[in-house]
Amino acid sequence: MSTFGDPGFHTHRTMGQFLTLLAYHLSSDEVIPFDLSNYGVALQAYYEALNTTLSSADFDLDISPIAKAISTFETRAAEVTALRDLAILRNDTDLIKVVNHKYRDFSRGFVSQGGLPEREFYRNVVVAPGIDTGYAPVTFPGVTEALIYGNETRAIDWVGKTARGILRASEIIKT
Repeated sequence: MSTFGDPGFHTHRTMGQFLTLLAYHLSSDEVIPFDLSNYGVALQAYYEALNTTLSSADFDLDISPIAKAISTFETRAAEVTALRDLAILRNDTDLIKVVNHKYRDFSRGFVSQGGLPEREFYRNVVVAPGIDTGYAPVTFPGVTEALIYGNETRAIDWVGKTARGILRASEIIKT
């Protein structure tokens, strides 16, 4: 590491400082520093990548339920952001607590009971390490990997599971 990876350990020091600052903000800021609108942007980017994967597949698959779920998530994210801003403006500690609970809990909606195909220990329907990618992420893994491996039945099933997961997360942040 000292010869090739990070001579002088500058990157290590910077990452340590960043993680310390992140931990400080998560533990001491009155409102958890999340911007759920960025999650919507990321979900849209993942959807576009899924469309690209779908275009190279040999079968026709309706992934519009995922698009509709993302649209619902984006609407709810905008609503909770407005609620957060109102809570801060009014210095309403009860409302801030409600927003923090939504921020804390929303990602639980992305969890699929039973886990992903071939690896039940990964349960996130939005992102997970790929079967053949080591720890590199695969977005919408249930659908994407079913398309890659040519399993149309599994792909259809996981479109529904993925959309339901995004909708569950949307319900958690609903105001």
